[in-house]
Amino acid sequence: MYPANSQTILVQSKTAYQNYIHQAQTSPYWKNADFDGFSLVAQGQSKEYCKKWISYGCDNVKQHPHKQHYAEHQLKSCKVAFCPKCFESWIGRQANRTTRRLSKFLESRTIRKHYKFRHIILSPPNAEKMSYKQLKRNLDFVLKVGNIKTCAIVFHPFRFNKDKSVPVISPHFHLLVYGHVTNTTEFYNKTKWTIKNKGDLKEDRDIFSCVRYLLSHAGVRKSTHAVRYLGDISYRKLKVEKESNIPHCPYCELPLRIFSINFSSGHEPPPIDYVGLWDSSCFSPVEDIDNDTKIPFYEMNDNGTYTEHKIYSFEELLHIKMNTPKITHHKYFMNQLRFKTSINCLKITSFN
Repeated sequence: MYPANSQTILVQSKTAYQNYIHQAQTSPYWKNADFDGFSLVAQGQSKEYCKKWISYGCDNVKQHPHKQHYAEHQLKSCKVAFCPKCFESWIGRQANRTTRRLSKFLESRTIRKHYKFRHIILSPPNAEKMSYKQLKRNLDFVLKVGNIKTCAIVFHPFRFNKDKSVPVISPHFHLLVYGHVTNTTEFYNKTKWTIKNKGDLKEDRDIFSCVRYLLSHAGVRKSTHAVRYLGDISYRKLKVEKESNIPHCPYCELPLRIFSINFSSGHEPPPIDYVGLWDSSCFSPVEDIDNDTKIPFYEMNDNGTYTEHKIYSFEELLHIKMNTPKITHHKYFMNQLRFKTSINCLKITSFN
C-alpha cells in the first residue's frame, strides 16, 4: 500500500508538463474552471472516432515490390483542444507550428544585432475583475510601453496550486518576445503590470518545449486563437509553408487511399499499427457512394485483436473525393504505357 501522500509524491516526480497533462485527465477541479468563456484543455467531449485506427494504403501494386499492397495504419485525431483523448495531439501540432514560424523568422534575420526569442510573463493588477476584451486592450498599451513589437502570445486565465490540480482565476499573458524589452522597474512604474523574465530560448527544441508547456494549461475558447502572433511574425507579414497532411505512397508517390481490412481473406491481416507491404487480398478500397458513406475505423482489444467500427467522418470523405481522381488518372496512364520502365527514362529535353 502507498502512504497517504503517495499521489503527491508521484505527481512531483513528473516534469511540469507531465503534471499538467496528468491533471487535465484526472482533476475534477479542471472541469469547472471558467473565465469569460475560457476553459482548460481536455475538458470537452471526444468524438466517436477519436484514437481509433484507420487503414490508409496504396493498391497500385504494379509499381510496388513483389506486387504487394502498401499499408500505413494511423491513429485518428480530431485535433481539438477540448477533446480528452486528442488534446495532446493538438498541443504538439500547435507547438510545432509556432516553432516553425519563429524559426523561419530567425533564419530571415540579416541585421547585425541578432536576438533570441525570450520567454516573459506579463501579469496585470486586478485582472480577475476584467474581461478578456479589456485585458487584451490593456495589453496593447503595455506592449507599446515595453517596446515589444514582435512576439507570440499565450493567454493563461488561471494559476495552479503546487500539484497543478486546482486552478485559481488569475489572468496573465506568456510572451515569446524578439528584441529588447524596457527596464523592469521603469515598465512597472508606467503600467503597474509585473514582468518576469524566464530566459532566452536558444534552440528550436527550447521553443517547442516552452510552447508545449504553455499550451498544456492555457485558456481555450471557441473562435479564439490559443497562440497569437504580433509584428514581424504575424500571418500578414510572415508566410510559412504548410506541411502536407496528405500521406503518399513511398513507392509510387500516389496519395494513399482509405481501405477496409478483410478479416475473411485467406491471409492473416496485418497488426493494427503496421506500416509496410502486405498481401493485397487483405484490403478493399472504400468508395465514396454518397455523402453518408461511413468510414471503417479499428479499435484494439485487450487480447491483441481489433474490431471494426463504421463511423461517419467528413474529413475522410473529403480525402476520398479529392484523391480518387488523381489515382484513377495515374492507373489509366500506366495501363496505356507499352513499356513501364519508360517513365523513369530521361526525355530529349533533359539533354538540352
